[in-house]
Amino acid sequence: MAAVVSVKDLRKRYRRRDPLAVDGVSFEVEAGQAFGLLGPNGAGKTSIVKMIAGLIRPDGGELAIFGAPPGDPAARTQLGFAPEDPDFPKFLRASEVLDYFARLLGVDEDDRKRRIPETLAFAGLDGEKRQIRQYSKGMKQRLGIAQAILGRPKLLILDEPTADLDPLGRRDVRALIERLKGSGVAILLNSHLLSEVELVCDTVAIMAKGRVLKEGTMSEVVPQGSNLEDVFVQLVEANQPPKDHMPTFITDKGPTA
Repeated sequence: MAAVVSVKDLRKRYRRRDPLAVDGVSFEVEAGQAFGLLGPNGAGKTSIVKMIAGLIRPDGGELAIFGAPPGDPAARTQLGFAPEDPDFPKFLRASEVLDYFARLLGVDEDDRKRRIPETLAFAGLDGEKRQIRQYSKGMKQRLGIAQAILGRPKLLILDEPTADLDPLGRRDVRALIERLKGSGVAILLNSHLLSEVELVCDTVAIMAKGRVLKEGTMSEVVPQGSNLEDVFVQLVEANQPPKDHMPTFITDKGPTA
């Protein structure tokens, strides 16, 4: 059975004089699997996510979703994407946003009447009547996840899905991921919250400077007696020049009287 996402020697450079933002990355995501893409800021994670979603084009390598290029219409209908900082028309309400996206997906009226209330209830927005312009960042993030699952995707990409959620919201997203995995949906998760990743992901890839430092199942990447954060810090720091993070003026006592 073919992988849901197949990435081979993927490369991306934004400007000719810049280093590669993504430099020879390879991995696969299988159906029913949650794959965690991890790394510090500037590691290339978001660039990979955008290439998989078909928002930007790679400069080299091979990339396939359900065996087809990312821009393939049939493949795109099976993809749900919740970006890190979702933005919606500020004058609309949550139900109107979901109705708009459901129409784009070709969901008929009867099915929209069933799906939209259920999705809003999951997102904790079922009683919300305000326009989007009055939403907090966390509420927008909940709505972003709601629109991503509305089309019953077979591949769900979550870019920092719990960054601005409260503990209850994070618990709900974890439960959603587990239920989707159980139904055969592939999850690609990009997050800085390593404790969350460790709870839900089956496989992870740790990146720095556009390259994969280590990739494998959670038990392969994290030795017994350690945790994902420890492994992440050790790998990333080993690939950076040593430096003193503390500004000298903090510890400088200044001139003596």
